[in-house]
Amino acid sequence: MKKILLVLLVITLPMLIGCEKEVLSEGYPEMEAFYTESCGLMAVTTDSVKLFSAKVDGFTIRNPESKEHSLYPKIQANIKSASLRLIITCDTTWDVETHINF
Repeated sequence: MKKILLVLLVITLPMLIGCEKEVLSEGYPEMEAFYTESCGLMAVTTDSVKLFSAKVDGFTIRNPESKEHSLYPKIQANIKSASLRLIITCDTTWDVETHINF
């Protein structure tokens, strides 16, 4: 009887540990809010992107397990794409010839 219980314990223990990690990694509702906010980063200034990045970094420092969340890589990708943008605007109403020397 003891051998059967021991075998059952050895078989079920890894399953219980694996399930617990999965629940912990997806257990941060803040990450969903961060992801939703990160989807709109292209519409804000780069200063706002930096502030948002600092907010996410602060949260992940306080909760290191949150880096295992499935949305974390997507949040980081959105921050990266919003940080690396170049916007060039031209004022076509100015009729004076302009020379730019490099």
